[in-house]
Amino acid sequence: METNSVNESSQMRGSVRVDVSFPVSFDLVSENDYEKIKSVIISHRTGDREGDLMPLLGVEELESLDITVAKIWLSMNSKLDYIIKLLKQREDGVEEKEGLCKDISGKGIKMIYKGNLSTGQCIHLRIHPPTFPPLSVVALGKILRGERTAICREGEIEAAVEFDTIHEDDREEIISYVFKRQRELLRARREA
Repeated sequence: METNSVNESSQMRGSVRVDVSFPVSFDLVSENDYEKIKSVIISHRTGDREGDLMPLLGVEELESLDITVAKIWLSMNSKLDYIIKLLKQREDGVEEKEGLCKDISGKGIKMIYKGNLSTGQCIHLRIHPPTFPPLSVVALGKILRGERTAICREGEIEAAVEFDTIHEDDREEIISYVFKRQRELLRARREA
């Protein structure tokens, strides 16, 4: 059994990853819901399912957009996400769980979560990296491991989550984000 988890761990490491820090939300998924959600995720990329705002602007407009306007847009997007979350909680009566994404790759994420998650548990992830244009990815993930580490506060665990079901276009968006973030970090190091 340990050999299997080592293989899974090395597979996760086979993908380019970057350290980040942004909130992620998720729900635990039952076996019945898993298949329903899986078919929806595979059929269309997240932007097509949830309504992508980016077709409103062409690439030229995005490249020439003032940084202040971009920051305002991201702030408004974040606030709207929060309002939608509150409305869903009221409607469903179920509170979304939240974690803090610590690193991300095309194969999965590592997150800090206040609570307990079991190895093998399936979760329905919603990932919104802080980037412009806004990126939203919905995927099904499996908990590879959950353990208390040095960066965890009281009651928190660090969970490694492998994307079990993700649309390939969404995976490509994440990979693009990872490379963009790596370039930003390298540029910041050079300037420091």
